[in-house]
Amino acid sequence: MSKETINGLPLHPAISMYKEETLDNKLSRREFLARASALGATTVAAYTMLGLVAPSTAMAATPSQGGTLRIQCDVRGLKDPRTYDWSEIANYTRGWLEYLVQFNSNLVRCAVFIDTALI
Repeated sequence: MSKETINGLPLHPAISMYKEETLDNKLSRREFLARASALGATTVAAYTMLGLVAPSTAMAATPSQGGTLRIQCDVRGLKDPRTYDWSEIANYTRGWLEYLVQFNSNLVRCAVFIDTALI
């Protein structure tokens, strides 16, 4: 083929063979697009080779109000942060739990406030 790709290289010759198979209904359109894109053709180029127009952006339907949303997630009971015995509990609270007290090397509690923690 004389058509070139974005990088200036010609399209792989097998794409023409796949195009003929697709036009003869020996290969599905989906399989052609998969093979052509695997060989370096863009989606627009593959659609153009078949004489098709590239699909437009899908628009979702307007959601209806009300209903029930069900979510499956693992829920662990929270307890004192010093006694966390499972890393996932610490990972869950790490983003929002601000330590108000820190222990120094002598195990003495020192108050930590946001002003001093950000310095």
